[in-house]
Amino acid sequence: MAEKKNTFEESLQKLEEIVRTLEGDVSIDEAIKLFEDGIKVSKECVDELKAEKGKLSLLTDEINNLTEELNIEK
Repeated sequence: MAEKKNTFEESLQKLEEIVRTLEGDVSIDEAIKLFEDGIKVSKECVDELKAEKGKLSLLTDEINNLTEELNIEK
């Protein structure tokens, strides 16, 4: 069964939990595991932000095209 993908907010919350745990008293082995998990979650957040940036760019281009069309018609 495929693993459910977290939302950006869920991933960010998980990253915050990892940081809080790392700030506490953890063994070196646990710290390394948490750090690896944090890197993975960080990459997920960056990928999500890149995807959203792409969507916003497309929407912005559409708005600019509509604005140009309206200016031409005047």
